[in-house]
Amino acid sequence: MRKAIALLSAAVLAVNTLNAQDNEGVRFGIKLAPNMGWVRSDTKNLDGDGSLIGYSFGLLTEFPIGQTGNYRFATGVFLNNIGGKLKSEFSTTANSITTKTVTSSTTNLRYVEVPLTIKMMTNEIGLMRYYGQLGVSAAFNIRAKQDYESTITVGSSTTTASDTKVDVMDNTNMFKMGLVVGGGLEYNVSGNTSLLVGLTYNNAFTTVNEKDAVAGFDSAKLYADYLELTLGVFF
Repeated sequence: MRKAIALLSAAVLAVNTLNAQDNEGVRFGIKLAPNMGWVRSDTKNLDGDGSLIGYSFGLLTEFPIGQTGNYRFATGVFLNNIGGKLKSEFSTTANSITTKTVTSSTTNLRYVEVPLTIKMMTNEIGLMRYYGQLGVSAAFNIRAKQDYESTITVGSSTTTASDTKVDVMDNTNMFKMGLVVGGGLEYNVSGNTSLLVGLTYNNAFTTVNEKDAVAGFDSAKLYADYLELTLGVFF
């Protein structure tokens, strides 16, 4: 949390500095972007088991760096829905009886996300400008739901339990931070109005789960990544 506060404070100072350089180049827009998310595991016997389709939307904001307009501090505020599937397997033995548990789960996550990136743009080629983007994102979890099915085998006896839309916010890390890498193009429609199309990859630095929140595993490490088709318009 201290790192998040320090990062956001630095972003505010950067915005004030950049804005003081050139107020006329500040741009605002909106974004609606479908994404494909998955959960990446760094824990043995706990594996990613598929991706989910989600979406994000919100406000785009860019502040110029210098006078050319080719470099910008790009940020915004987005509501981001991502998720992924997991499959876990673990066994315990007591009194010579082995209990094996296999669980498949689908987790849907919702975040308020603030990217802090540098956007590097080419000069106009016809009506097009191409860009690359690099930075980090800070996100705060506001919703976490999970569907699961668990099969427990004790000796020769097997039972199955399942449930849907289980609230797992208590087991979810409130703060998410990730690397942002992207690229795409802008098409100038008229005046200051431009259409934006791009691809953005978000690679999580922080675990999606709280410590010891995954049953049967000590300090499991799970990360929520996603690939986004960025669609937007600047006004």
